[in-house]
Amino acid sequence: MTDEPRRGLPPWFTVVTQFVAPATFVSAFLFYYGYAFTRSELWYFGLDVDTIGLSPREFVMRSPKSLAVPLVVLTTLFVTVATVHSRLEVRARHLRATPEGAQRLADRARAAVLAGSGVLGVGVLLLLAYAWWGSWVWLPLVAAAVIAVGAAATAGALRYVRERPAGVVAGLWVLVVAGVLWVVSITAGWAGVGFAQQTARELDELPLVVLDTTTPLRLSDTTIAVEDLCVHDDDPDDGVTPAPDEECVAAQAPRWRHRGLRLLVQGPDAMFLVPSSWDAGATTVMVPRDLPAQWQFQFVNLPPVDAS
Repeated sequence: MTDEPRRGLPPWFTVVTQFVAPATFVSAFLFYYGYAFTRSELWYFGLDVDTIGLSPREFVMRSPKSLAVPLVVLTTLFVTVATVHSRLEVRARHLRATPEGAQRLADRARAAVLAGSGVLGVGVLLLLAYAWWGSWVWLPLVAAAVIAVGAAATAGALRYVRERPAGVVAGLWVLVVAGVLWVVSITAGWAGVGFAQQTARELDELPLVVLDTTTPLRLSDTTIAVEDLCVHDDDPDDGVTPAPDEECVAAQAPRWRHRGLRLLVQGPDAMFLVPSSWDAGATTVMVPRDLPAQWQFQFVNLPPVDAS
C-alpha cells in the first residue's frame, strides 16, 4: 500500500527531490528561463542584459509572460513519461516472475538500449554537422531534443539490464538535463526576440517620457525633439533665434526638454529609453539615475469612463 502512490514517479525524481527542494528547482528554472528570455529581448534593442543590472527576482518575474507554452509542453512531457514509466514497471514486474519472462525482458531492454543509443548517436551527428548545416535555424533545437530523448531512452532501458557499466546511467541523465536546458535556452531566446519585435511594432504602448536635463543629450535619432526651455520665441516666423533668458540659465535648472522617448526598461542605476517609432538606425539611450534631470511620465490618451 505504501508503494502505490509512487508508481507514477521515476526513481530519479525521488532522488533529486532529496537534494533539491521542489520550490528551489522551480525558482532556478524560472530564473534560467527569465535570464535567457530577457537576454534575447534586450539584445534586439542593442543592450547586453548584464548592463541593466536586474536582480534574480526580476528575472524570475519577467519569465511568466512567455512561459505559458513551454510550461504546458514540459508538464505534458513529464506526465507522459511518468505514465509510460509506471506501465513499464508493472509490465517488467510481471515478466520477472518467471525465468522465461526475465530473459525476454533482458532481450527487450538490450534492444531498447541499442535503439536509444542510435537516437543519441543521431543527435551527436547533428551537433557535429553544425559546420555544414549551421544555416538551418532549427538545427540546434533538433540536435538538443534528439540528444535528450536518446539519452533518456538509453538510461531508462539500462535499468532493466543487469550487466551495465558503472556510472553510465548517471552520465546519461546528466546529458538529458543538459539537453533539456539547451532546449529551454533556445526556446527562451526565440520567445525573447519575438516579444521584442512585438514591442518594436507597438512602441506607443510603452510609457511616454518627457525628460528635462541640464545639458542636451547627444542623440542620433532625429525623431526626438529637443527644446531649450530658457528660450522664449515670441515671433517664430521672423527667422531670428532669440537669446536664452539669463536668469533661467543662471538657475542651472534642467532646461533641455526631450520629447518622443519611451521607457523600455529600468535598472537600479539607469533608465533605458527608446524612440517612439522603430528605425533600423535608432539607438537605446541610457540615462543614469544620478543625472540631474526631471522625469515626467505622460498619461495614456484614454479618458476615464464616467461611472454615472
